[in-house]
Amino acid sequence: MKPRQSFSWLANKFLKVRDEVYKWIKLRIGNGVTCRFWSDIWFPFGKLLDFFPSTTVSRFGIPKDATLHQLFINGRWVIPPARSENQVSLHIFLTTLILNDTPDYYVWELEGKEYTRYSTGLVYRLLRDQSPQVPWKFAVWNPGGVPKHSFFTWLLVLNRCPTRDRLLSWGLNTDPNCLLCNLSPESINHIFYNCPFARTIWSSIARRCRSQQLNSWDSTLAQMQSLQGPTEKRRLILLAWQCTNYMLWNERNARLHR
Repeated sequence: MKPRQSFSWLANKFLKVRDEVYKWIKLRIGNGVTCRFWSDIWFPFGKLLDFFPSTTVSRFGIPKDATLHQLFINGRWVIPPARSENQVSLHIFLTTLILNDTPDYYVWELEGKEYTRYSTGLVYRLLRDQSPQVPWKFAVWNPGGVPKHSFFTWLLVLNRCPTRDRLLSWGLNTDPNCLLCNLSPESINHIFYNCPFARTIWSSIARRCRSQQLNSWDSTLAQMQSLQGPTEKRRLILLAWQCTNYMLWNERNARLHR
């Protein structure tokens, strides 16, 4: 099957990565009734359609939809004699294979381990480029977090929010002062921690969470990365921190459009 415009975006994405993903779907042979000789991965060296050149496949005389069960007749394998090293490898493996009465079944074989259930996380990690884990991972993407709050925190960590100091660095003509207090130039450090309006909110939040109030983005991020104590307390502090940042930014944008 090929990707089509009538298919959903997600379905077409699946089809585009199938060559990478299919190699992890292995068939464990029982009676061979459902094991497709050419296209299932039951052979140690992968799919036979890839293991043999297309010219060799056509000379085998075995239908594309043939199963292992159909090729095992009267206790022997009905396949052409070996004429290449790859065919010898196939013959050798078939001599070790004994069909039985149990059904064939599929497994996911990922990083040398077998899984009978699909795991999106495992497959995603294998498909994506491997990068070192960042120290702020759990401060941003914490279990139980509000997705929009976590996403906004991620933007802050990467310094991707269009604060006025960034707009000025891009050459845009804009007022540099903070929209919340109009007293100092706007930056991440100021708008979230040094601004009098933000400090008033943070003091209340820190007191209710029984946490120390810090006055800079870098020190607060380091604090969130190294939280100690019960899981519930750490989760509460992270949720309050992310939500407060998110709401301060919303208030800033609301004042911008008044």
